[in-house]
Amino acid sequence: MGTLLVFLIVFIPMGWVFWRLLRFTRNTIGTNSPLKVQRIYQTTFRSFFVRLESVFVLICLFMGFVILKASLFATFSGPDPMIGRTILIISGFALLCMGMFTLVIDLNHWPYARGVVITTLPDEHELDIQLPDTTLRIKEGDIRKITMYHNEGKLQHGFAQFQLTNGNSFLLPFKTEGIWVINEYFKGIPMEYHIQHVPLIRTTFKSEATYE
Repeated sequence: MGTLLVFLIVFIPMGWVFWRLLRFTRNTIGTNSPLKVQRIYQTTFRSFFVRLESVFVLICLFMGFVILKASLFATFSGPDPMIGRTILIISGFALLCMGMFTLVIDLNHWPYARGVVITTLPDEHELDIQLPDTTLRIKEGDIRKITMYHNEGKLQHGFAQFQLTNGNSFLLPFKTEGIWVINEYFKGIPMEYHIQHVPLIRTTFKSEATYE
């Protein structure tokens, strides 16, 4: 029973990841490329929150809670039990912080990704981007610059600000479905990178992220 449980925990998520990678590759190259056929990428609650890193968040929160509980109620033996208790408290708190870090960023970014639909129009070589409160038709030369704000971590979080030639701009979190298509469609857009250890979309960006 234990072997079966380990198999389910380890290999089912791995199989799901490989399936997603194969599906992504199949739909991004050759005749199936969004440059060749129309693709519609819609960001839903499931696509935004139910991801591989979501498993990591749940594990961190669960293990952090278990370790903190053990540190408070377990009996320690040895000459100085406070050392063992302190180590467990620090470990549990660190795991909780790691899980909460991702959760807080996701909740902050979600309003900017919720309901966003990116539709490729290969015949016109344009993109139709439906934002939470407006729709944009983007063609070659419309995007002046892309500024990326990210935490530069192995588990990367962040968002991109797309500055348009008409002076307007809009924001998209990295977890927005199809965000990569924008760079794929319009090559050579100038890029800027800014490191934010906690890449939250602050209220100061709201005045900058305007559009007609």
